[in-house]
Amino acid sequence: MADVLGIASTALTAYGIRQGVTGNNMANLNTDGFKASSVVMKETKTGGVNASVTQGPDKVEISREAVNMLDNVNGNKANLKAVHVADEMTKDILDLMA
Repeated sequence: MADVLGIASTALTAYGIRQGVTGNNMANLNTDGFKASSVVMKETKTGGVNASVTQGPDKVEISREAVNMLDNVNGNKANLKAVHVADEMTKDILDLMA
């Protein structure tokens, strides 16, 4: 159970970073000379997720940021569901032991 929680936790952190970058890009949509940042998420050796922020050469594109926001929502939902299921499984195991 701890592995599932650890993996989901790192993924939630990565999606939080990505949402922050998306918000920053949207906030600077009309800022002259602003270049959009992006987040690259990679799997770690332990099965978690690592997020790294890079600044690209492009201006902010609303369509790309909208897709990122929807992807962030879906990623967070999936990982929160994993945490919920791990919690339920732990509860069931403890109930069986009682």
